[in-house]
Amino acid sequence: MKRTQKGPKPFGGPPRKLFEEDDGGIDAPVRGPLFPRPVFFGLLAVFCISLMLTADWFGLLLLNPRVSERIGTLNTVRVMAVLMAGIAAPSALLMLHYRRLYSYVSEHNVFFAITFSLSFMLGLPCALVGVFG
Repeated sequence: MKRTQKGPKPFGGPPRKLFEEDDGGIDAPVRGPLFPRPVFFGLLAVFCISLMLTADWFGLLLLNPRVSERIGTLNTVRVMAVLMAGIAAPSALLMLHYRRLYSYVSEHNVFFAITFSLSFMLGLPCALVGVFG
């Protein structure tokens, strides 16, 4: 018995050849921004200011090691945890924003995913030591 009903193709069409060019289709549908423009610019500003302050803090600790002696090791770790949280929180929200706008592999989303993971991996131990230390 022959099947006459045609259903959707499971993989979206015929297979492509090895060096066939992409048809230019988008990876994910564009749904619109997650945050309104003022919130988006506020997140970008918090991200950039936290990134600048973190770079200044690392530079201060590298150039003048007596800073940690003066304010204490525990307070040094707490400041580092706050600065890393200032990078991790906006980058996670911006990652969600760009995931909604474009594909999950867009360069903006990849950048904020990397900055979130790095700041989270550096900031979580500092926060745990700062809280329980």
